[in-house]
Amino acid sequence: MTLHVQVETFLRDIASLPPSHTLEPEELRKVVAGTVISDAYELALTEDREVQGPHGHMLLRIYRPLKKGVLPAIVFYHGGGFVICDVEKYDPLCRKLAAVTECAVVSVDYRLAPEHKFPVAAEEAIFAARWVAGHCTSLGFDLEKLFVAGDSAGGNLAAVVAQQVRDEGGPGIAGQILICPMADFSQEYESMRLFASGYFLNRNVLDYFTRHYLHDEADRTHPLASPMLGRLAGLPPTLIMTAEYDPVRDEGEMYGRRLIEAGVKVTLSRYPGMIHGFYAMTDLFDNGHTVYEDIYAFLQSIDKRSPRDARYGVRGRSWAKL
Repeated sequence: MTLHVQVETFLRDIASLPPSHTLEPEELRKVVAGTVISDAYELALTEDREVQGPHGHMLLRIYRPLKKGVLPAIVFYHGGGFVICDVEKYDPLCRKLAAVTECAVVSVDYRLAPEHKFPVAAEEAIFAARWVAGHCTSLGFDLEKLFVAGDSAGGNLAAVVAQQVRDEGGPGIAGQILICPMADFSQEYESMRLFASGYFLNRNVLDYFTRHYLHDEADRTHPLASPMLGRLAGLPPTLIMTAEYDPVRDEGEMYGRRLIEAGVKVTLSRYPGMIHGFYAMTDLFDNGHTVYEDIYAFLQSIDKRSPRDARYGVRGRSWAKL
């Protein structure tokens, strides 16, 4: 499919902006501080919790939907290449996620690189999932319905968390939701070459993020950095969402295939005509709203799917091997 007309308009509008990879991290963080989701969603409560993590105090922001009773909970890790963004930037997205899915959402404000390089973000991500699990009763969450989710770099962290807690005695994760995830630093995929420039996220920016996050080449093959290289058997049901014109598309889809080969139940959805981050810009991209509806459907379906119902393909009624 060709680029969606709304994507074409967006790309023209941002063409004159300075290249992100030419800015210092602090400068780039200021540029991206604005939000683009303005949908107004009524929630029961939003609260901030400051907890003592492995590298000092860290912020967890909790969103509660209007639904009453013991709630399923999604531990959410924001994107931004491990270098930019925070819970404030992702506040509209998490509000929308909580309202549409009727789950509590716990947004994790992990430390950013280059001030805090690998594996700080991964260690804080793992800690946050364990903290939420350990406080499920007092928070009013259902420990049997604890999910991890994230987009881009946050999708990387969610995948890392699912692997690590499986290997280290819990908590049990009911499912993982990986939105346009960065899954593998160890090799280059075809989509990186196809969409190296001109599609919002580009190779120069990804190299910039990698350079600031990782210490050296050896980090690229560490499973805490590249979940593709971790042990995949025994992971929970997984939803992986990719965009057609995204340089990290192929690594996300390959991660889904590798999970399927390892016996994991996987739903892999590719959104035609879309670019990286479209789901966070629902003011600009109508298709972004569908992502939240599909996440809700995935959460509802987990208990109903049989172990043989692992599938992958293009989003829609017709599924085919990519």
